[in-house]
Amino acid sequence: MTKPTIAIVNSSTESIELDHLLWEVLWKPLGLPRDFRSSLKLDGESLELVVKADRGIVGGLVANWIGDSEVEIRHNALSPEVQNRSKGRRLVTFLTSTVSGHGCIRVRTIARSTSAGFFRKLGFAISPGKPPQHPDFEKQGITFVLMKKDVAQTGQGDAVNQARPT
Repeated sequence: MTKPTIAIVNSSTESIELDHLLWEVLWKPLGLPRDFRSSLKLDGESLELVVKADRGIVGGLVANWIGDSEVEIRHNALSPEVQNRSKGRRLVTFLTSTVSGHGCIRVRTIARSTSAGFFRKLGFAISPGKPPQHPDFEKQGITFVLMKKDVAQTGQGDAVNQARPT
């Protein structure tokens, strides 16, 4: 078995596989429809990352550029069998290092309250303001927390050039 790797999604097949994983982990357990992700989509440039293992994609993260210097993590999920094995941390770290070299100074997220501890461990802090709520999540008792992390600027690397086309 090879060590799982993190990569930027570079094919429609990977994007479809990521979409399926997100639904299986995040929305199917709540009884939400298969196309639920489309109702949460933001306009603008997005970045999709995946954790690839021998058996396919086992984790993923979707982020959107919000302006020229800020990125928002929209979705972050891991298959149950790879949770608590540093894959989520590696996804967020890869995202942060990738976008920091392309002018991003802050990464933010609207985290489920149950995920706030995970983001806190990665250096995110609670942001002021009221997070948006969604009726489908409110029915399940799920609330959200606004969080942010300032990121250091790095040089232009290969991953950066793939992450944000010019």
